[in-house]
Amino acid sequence: MNVENLLRETLAEMADEQPPPPPARFLPHRPARRRGAVLAAAVTVVALAVGGTIAVRTLSPEPGGPQAPVTPPPVPERMRKATINEGWRTSRLFDNLSRMTGEPAESFARAAEDGRALGLPPYAKGRLEGFAHPGTYTFTDAATPAQILAAMVTRFRETADELGLASRRAPLDVVIIASLVQAESPTEADMPKVARVIHNRLARDMMLQLDSTVRYGLGKDRGEVTVEDTKLRSPYNTYRHLGLPPGPISNPGEAALKAALNPAAGTWLYFVLTDQKRGTVEFATSDEEFAKLVERARRSD
Repeated sequence: MNVENLLRETLAEMADEQPPPPPARFLPHRPARRRGAVLAAAVTVVALAVGGTIAVRTLSPEPGGPQAPVTPPPVPERMRKATINEGWRTSRLFDNLSRMTGEPAESFARAAEDGRALGLPPYAKGRLEGFAHPGTYTFTDAATPAQILAAMVTRFRETADELGLASRRAPLDVVIIASLVQAESPTEADMPKVARVIHNRLARDMMLQLDSTVRYGLGKDRGEVTVEDTKLRSPYNTYRHLGLPPGPISNPGEAALKAALNPAAGTWLYFVLTDQKRGTVEFATSDEEFAKLVERARRSD
């Protein structure tokens, strides 16, 4: 007997039955009638009598029958981590981000051109250099170059707010000095003293004469600066131009920003890397002391 005929017979039996007896007459082990066996099939089907027509709806799919479409659970986006070191220039930053994400470095360079979209502060003058704050960032594969760079600018602004940078008379100068301090200091412990040397020389209208700015003008990350290099015609050559360079030369970290804002107390006018292997920097207040430090540095080479 097929399911439809079985259901018709069950409905007919139910129509001929007497009214149900009072509840007290039911016993726990009363034998089930045939109708009960059929009703047990309701786990599988539901019969609806509508105007003499029986409609059968399957509640659970029968073996081999058509399956209801199943929506797969959403695949979580893969997260990536990127660690940006203190003192990286934007050119190096773009190259490293390209390796981390697979996006061309040019995509990051193009995104950096829209300072407003990145959220740069007004005193940045639309230039990302100096404002891509170092640190470790987490982002999804779907993150765009603009979104990644904007996160670094947001981190800079948070740090700047904590340090009260915007309230300073010349906040861009502070970022420029911090970038010089970051480039010239072997360790964080040296930063406040290096910052003091820069402030003292600026106050005395002395040329800064920093190799790091010359390298920036040459497009070099490292290497010795020669006498010929110091003749470079570039606004970043602090051997030729008085005062600060026109913009930051790297992306400084929080320690360098703090040192630029709060340099150590002292009268130093010079600093020399006297032991390159150990990263030892010594400071001098006079030309004579400076000459001795230079000689010491030559002997350590």
